Amino acid sequence: MTVRLRAHHLLCLLTYVGKGYSPAFTANYDVVVKRLAGGEDILIVSGPDDICAPLLSESEPHCLGESAAGRDDVAARDVAGLLGRPLPAGAWLELDPST
Repeated sequence: MTVRLRAHHLLCLLTYVGKGYSPAFTANYDVVVKRLAGGEDILIVSGPDDICAPLLSESEPHCLGESAAGRDDVAARDVAGLLGRPLPAGAWLELDPST
């Protein structure tokens, strides 16, 4: 299986503690974290991803807004700099759960 993530969620994962969100969002986020801990690969996507899923039924989901897309652009650039390779939509990442 593959976890679909937008670029800024790579950074959100670093500080996620399961608080400050709706119960549905937190439950889904916990599932995504477990999938990643289980070794699933990451596919970078443009726009809503597996973490955004519970929010898409809202009348105006912020996941579709320009501010989220802007955060994706900045995160993709910053993470790409750390990885030493481009990180466009369609890029694949593999995490090492042991580190």
